[in-house]
Amino acid sequence: RCEGPLPPEFRSFAVDPQITSFEVLQHILVRAFDLISKNSFSISYLAHEKAGQEVYLSLQSDWDLEMAFSGLANSHLQLRVDIKPSEDSPLLEDWDIISPKDVIGSDLLTPEKRSLAASPLPLTQSIISQVGRTLSRVQQALSWSSGEEGSRPFKPPLGDAEFHTFLNHQGQLCRPEELRLRIYHGGVEPALRKVVWRYLLNVYPDGLTGQERMDYMKRKSAEYEGLRLTWRGRAGAEELELVSGMVQKDVLRTDRAHPYYAGPEDSPHLRALRDLLTTYALCHPRVSYCQGMSDIASPILAVMDNEGHAYVCFCGAMRRLEANFRPDGAAMAVKFRHLRLLVRRADPAFHAYLRRRGAGDLFFCYRWLLLELKREFAFEDALRLLEVAWSSLPPDPPLDEVPLTGPPLPLDSGAGVSGPRLMVRPSLGGEGGGDEEDGEGEGGEEGGGDEVEEQEGEGESLPPLPPPQEFGRGNPFLLFLCLSLLLEHRERIVGGGMDHDELAMHFDRLVRKQDLARVTRRAKALFAEYLQSEVWGSSPGEGEPPAGGETPPSFS
Repeated sequence: RCEGPLPPEFRSFAVDPQITSFEVLQHILVRAFDLISKNSFSISYLAHEKAGQEVYLSLQSDWDLEMAFSGLANSHLQLRVDIKPSEDSPLLEDWDIISPKDVIGSDLLTPEKRSLAASPLPLTQSIISQVGRTLSRVQQALSWSSGEEGSRPFKPPLGDAEFHTFLNHQGQLCRPEELRLRIYHGGVEPALRKVVWRYLLNVYPDGLTGQERMDYMKRKSAEYEGLRLTWRGRAGAEELELVSGMVQKDVLRTDRAHPYYAGPEDSPHLRALRDLLTTYALCHPRVSYCQGMSDIASPILAVMDNEGHAYVCFCGAMRRLEANFRPDGAAMAVKFRHLRLLVRRADPAFHAYLRRRGAGDLFFCYRWLLLELKREFAFEDALRLLEVAWSSLPPDPPLDEVPLTGPPLPLDSGAGVSGPRLMVRPSLGGEGGGDEEDGEGEGGEEGGGDEVEEQEGEGESLPPLPPPQEFGRGNPFLLFLCLSLLLEHRERIVGGGMDHDELAMHFDRLVRKQDLARVTRRAKALFAEYLQSEVWGSSPGEGEPPAGGETPPSFS
């Protein structure tokens, strides 16, 4: 690997010339050198001219790769990977830049508070016991300034043989919390994702054997096919045209640079993504379709490579995420409030700077929270990020099976059509949000954890961070990933004097270009410190600092 004046890096690996394509080679090099994407470098190979001189020839296609293999005098092929300078103007989509008016009034919301579950948090306790109690060693292992050694994950990705150690002789998953902790530390091998992701997305009810899981997915896939064939029975012509048109518009610009979605507009994979999202919108009229859902469904479909299985997994994911897309915006308002509190506790000086520059609301992070950072990393890196983030959540399997449809619109809704929405905008007024009657709020009603109020006055004591089951509406690790991403760019932001609009443009220029290893390394260290410190209060909602006058952790 050659990058400007930096010393070259070397890697060695074995491939089979009979099955290794140029695209496969690109992905191998991305992993080997921890590169942003396959578009961030060029490849050349060492060849020998007739006069015996050594020369590097460009390698840009399968044909070039075949020539490189055929010209080998021995079994060793030497490649040169040249890093391209970063581009300043990537392709942006028309909703990437979020302005304050898009999330206006979020601080005015006072949704109904969610009651706390009395059950223990086994995954959190596992992370605390295995990570928090050895915090100094964890921080050393996760150090983001220790070079290549520090960039390695705790463990290699979970493989098939190790995965089977979490199953009993009947194929039942017997250690779900330990499985999630293992994935949190190392991710999953790509070939195993379509199996493991179904557990992470809480698709399976507890206790299914291997054969029962196969029968379950077969039955749910057939159920999906039935739903897909009944579009016109679920919606009028006007609604169907509106929903399908909006879905198609987004599908045609979602992850098209990835080989799975490349090709003509009527390719099978694009049709599958369109049909999946249209079916979900028509079968969940209270949610319908919102921009951003295509980004959630896209990696699931690419991994499952089966439309019916992908729909079931998407429904499993949306059990947790659909609140993000509700028109009252209550769930997003809570996440913004918690993220602001976290930034202020972690780096008060940076928080004060953002406030002075009109960016203290952090609304430029809207896409991060809505899509759980999927859009900030190259596609393959996003897959690893998603599985690690999902594994930080406690298991939440369905009691019976994942529902593939949602409740109908209320009879008094005043509208017969639930069409797609361009953006999720928080309500300007309502007390407690507008959808408490939904009865869908698994894990609590809208606004769980909203009891944490910010105290903006300088010098005032800060309230404790919420406990993990409330923080970020039950997804605390996502907030630490966002914090980590902000801190990665802190010096450039402050040094450049960036205001809100400049911050939005800065991070839009870096779409799909963030450094996964650095961001997750820092986030895990900060998250471990949060779990170890137990800075959350025992009486949520009182807004009091920790008992005994404890000094809040700096998370730095």
